Amino acid sequence: MKFLICAGNEDHYKYLVDTSFVHVDDVARAHIFLFEYPNAKGRYICSALDVTIDKLSEFLSARYPEYQIPNADSLKDIVPVKFSGFSSKKLLEAGFNYQHGLEEIFDGAIESCKQKGFI
Repeated sequence: MKFLICAGNEDHYKYLVDTSFVHVDDVARAHIFLFEYPNAKGRYICSALDVTIDKLSEFLSARYPEYQIPNADSLKDIVPVKFSGFSSKKLLEAGFNYQHGLEEIFDGAIESCKQKGFI
């Protein structure tokens, strides 16, 4: 869904006003961590970081200048869809640490999409 900003699907921008990101490798590591964590109970949220659409626009524009990314000013009037926030507090308090940031999340995803001909 995050690639909609790259694809220019403005109808979906309202879902990206404030969104959570996690690298797939961190998700896999969190699963393994919790399988091995003796006190694991219930559900755990795995969300490494939250990014606003204007920060996402700035990041994508700077990191991938070959793509046309809407600038932050053009996104300021978007009415967001309201979501409950995600918190990885329980996972972090259990001792899990994320290893990947926004750069790695997008670098891998963009490269994969290029290889598959999606972008």
